[in-house]
Formats: sequence, structure tokens, C-alpha cells
Amino acid sequence: MWWKSRASLALFLAAMIAFAAALTGCGTDDIDISGYGDQTVTITGVTDKDITLTIADLKAMDCVTVSAESTSDKIGEVRVTGPTLDTVLGQFGMSCKDIGQARVCGRDDYDVKLTADTLANDQIILAFGIDGQPLGEEDAPLRLIIPGSDSAWWVRMVERIELTD
Repeated sequence: MWWKSRASLALFLAAMIAFAAALTGCGTDDIDISGYGDQTVTITGVTDKDITLTIADLKAMDCVTVSAESTSDKIGEVRVTGPTLDTVLGQFGMSCKDIGQARVCGRDDYDVKLTADTLANDQIILAFGIDGQPLGEEDAPLRLIIPGSDSAWWVRMVERIELTD
């Protein structure tokens, strides 16, 4: 008889875990992107044609929520939510290890160039939310976050990612 109570307990615990996952978005913050979900980011160098994704498209992908701290004192520690660049590229049969360089461009004309080493060895997050909140106008629609790097690499207002091999 004891196995029936253990089975019942296991079933109950499984149901509670599923319920908790549904409430928390499976470990990611549920960010309200309604103010900028239809804005786009263009990715070049993946296929012969440019790929344009909405922020809503990115939110529908497997996303992470992680604590990130820069090596500079400008930002401090933040909790960011979004897909990794590797997840986005995986939608097209690629990974960051396939890329020689990436140029990430913000609409304010600020850009950074990521090396093959950074692409292959660092977690690169395309954040649509910070600290459980949607991005503000000064950061939206997307912010590049590389945990453990200088915040000068954390491009705001990302609108274009150019990949080369």
C-alpha cells in the first residue's frame, strides 16, 4: 500500500511543478512587450536574404532570465530576460560557433563588433526585459547583454545584427 501513497505524492508534486512553471513562464520573467513587440531587429549573414524578426518573435523563442553584472561600475547587477543569440541562430540551423564576427548596431548609431572568441565562449543575450520590466524607451526594442563584460558592449536600441564568417 505504501507505493500508492508515494505514487500519489509524486503525481501531486509533478502537478505542482507544472503549475509553478506555468505561472513563472518556465523560469523566465513574463515581460509585457506590448509597447514594442512589433518592432523589429534585422539579422544579416545567416541566409542570402536579411532576416527580420519582431520582438514578439524573439519572446516566443526559448528565453533565459539570468543575473548579469558588467565589469564596469556604470550599470551594476541586473536580471535580464531574452533569447540567447545562439538560440536565435539555431532557428536557422546555425550557432555562434559558426560566426567569425558580429556587428551589433543600435538605432543611435552605436555599434560593437564581437569577435569569434566572444561569440563562441560568452553567453550573448538579446534582452527584451530587465529586472522583470519591459525595456524603457532609451533601451527598446532590444538590448545586447554579455554577462561579465564591460557594459560598453551592452548595446541599447538594437536594430541590426550583421554576421560574417
